[in-house]
Amino acid sequence: MQQQQPAKSYESQLSRGLYGGTVEKTFVDKVLAKEEVNEIKQLMQKSTLTREDLLKLLYLLAGNEIKLLNFGEFDRYLLGKFFAWVRDFVSCAELLFDYKDRVERKEVKISKLARAALKNSETMLLHDIKFVIDIYCYLGRSTLSLGAVSFDTLTSQRFEYAYSNALPVATVPDNKGFQIKLGGKK
Repeated sequence: MQQQQPAKSYESQLSRGLYGGTVEKTFVDKVLAKEEVNEIKQLMQKSTLTREDLLKLLYLLAGNEIKLLNFGEFDRYLLGKFFAWVRDFVSCAELLFDYKDRVERKEVKISKLARAALKNSETMLLHDIKFVIDIYCYLGRSTLSLGAVSFDTLTSQRFEYAYSNALPVATVPDNKGFQIKLGGKK
């Protein structure tokens, strides 16, 4: 005989639907690219970066967050030029990773001293890449406060309709015993 699970209250189901999960809930969260900013932060906190990490960082730097910037033509040109420098640093790291792969496949033989120099070069280059990415992020993010234009735009009346987070059917006890269906598939 199976034991029946206690019925979950309407409040707990509603709470799980509203506050559970990692899905961005508001227009402001989406516009501020909260998830992308957190991904950049997590990658930048890693002690060492892989080729995949670097390429993901490049993608994130040119992603959603940049749409908030309050730039004129000249400012946009300067940030674009700085992004080209970031990309150039990453290109150098990719060459270093290619060479390191060739050494590991024993296509190229190098001494222990050269291996140490290769490792030190990689460490220094990855540190420099993080440094230029930090500056790039600072330049872009510091413009959000110029005249508070971005925040004025965000706090203006905006409406968004989302139908994705459907809640399960919940039984609401009352005198008539009817059900309220909150979202879900038909």
